[in-house]
Amino acid sequence: MALQAQLKDESLSHLLKLAQDFREEPIAPGESTPILDDAVGPSIPQTDENVKNWLRSQGAAELLTRVGWNSYPEKILLLGAWHEAQGGTMPWRSSDMDSVFSQAKEKPPGNFPRDIRQSIKSGWVHAATPRTYNITGTGWRKLGEELQRLQAP
Repeated sequence: MALQAQLKDESLSHLLKLAQDFREEPIAPGESTPILDDAVGPSIPQTDENVKNWLRSQGAAELLTRVGWNSYPEKILLLGAWHEAQGGTMPWRSSDMDSVFSQAKEKPPGNFPRDIRQSIKSGWVHAATPRTYNITGTGWRKLGEELQRLQAP
C-alpha cells in the first residue's frame, strides 16, 4: 500500500512505530530497524518540542558557540528559536532580537531587515505581521538536523 499525506513533524516517530508494529514481515527479537532507530534513537529526535526542550537548557552565548553558525540569517534563526523556547514574546520583533543578541554577548545584525528577509526567503522564519516574526516548521527542522549533527559520534 502506498500513502501520501502531510503530517505534523511530531507525528514522525508515532507513524514509524505504527508502521513497524503492523508490517507484514515481523522482525526477529533483538533485530533492529534502521529507519526506526534513526528516527527515535538515542540522539534528539527532530520534533519541534524536543528541540525547544533542548534550547531551554542552553544559554544564548553557549548556544551560539556550540552550533557555530556564522551568518546573521542563521544566527537569527537560532536565537529566534531560543527566544521562543524560553517563553519570549510571540511573535517577536527586531527589538527582541537585539535583546537576545545582547544576552548572547553578540553584536546584533547591522542590517536586520536584509538578514531577516534572507531568513524568511530560506523558509526558516515567517513574518507574522510586517514587523513581527516566528520560527517556521522548516526552521525547527533545520535546528533539529543541526542538533542531530552535533550529537553524532
